[in-house]
Amino acid sequence: MTKSMGSGLFIGLGILAISVSASAQGSNTGIVKLNGGRSAILRMAPAQPVTTAVLPPSNLVKIYSTLGTGNNVYSTLSADGILGTDTGQMLPEMVANGFRPKADHVVTEVQVGATHFQGTNVLVVSVNQDNHGVPGKVLHTWRFSNLPDAWTCCTLQTGKYAKGIPVQKGKLYWVVLRPEKQFQDTWDFWAHNFAEKQGHYYSNNTGSGWNTSYQVLAAVGVFGK
Repeated sequence: MTKSMGSGLFIGLGILAISVSASAQGSNTGIVKLNGGRSAILRMAPAQPVTTAVLPPSNLVKIYSTLGTGNNVYSTLSADGILGTDTGQMLPEMVANGFRPKADHVVTEVQVGATHFQGTNVLVVSVNQDNHGVPGKVLHTWRFSNLPDAWTCCTLQTGKYAKGIPVQKGKLYWVVLRPEKQFQDTWDFWAHNFAEKQGHYYSNNTGSGWNTSYQVLAAVGVFGK
């Protein structure tokens, strides 16, 4: 797949909702949200084969998940941009999806539906504490490379941590995706959940701090003991 900037159509949030609905009628259309949904780019991509997702071991507890099943693990029609300062866009962007455990657990595995569009093919994923409603201190970090091409499904980036991250019932935590600092040409996509479920625990950072809002949630699963 050729990864070229090509021509992008910037559209407002009101038009975005219409465009996403229309895009569901064809397999070659994709919407990438930027700046916390205030703007978006319409991207066209060829249809790609489906790869079966590797699910977590059955002995792990599902602490939180927006992941789907079968060939519908995450959306191939809409995503959030994860991009650095050298991608040609006005602002960089990192994105976070929050979760509240329903009981005390130890997180040993995190899965995200992330793909690569252009630039250096890397991605940083972390689990963070909450800091007054936005991502705070990093608890653990994973680094991935060789992400699959944009608009494909359903390869999941899986971070494992045998020691585990203790999380407490009812407390807010965040899964954060960002480019590696030394590779600011990176432009990755964090796919939306297939069901387009929305929630309050979406936060994005375009270089001037985190902003939390009600948005379509990303495709992410948190598992452990």
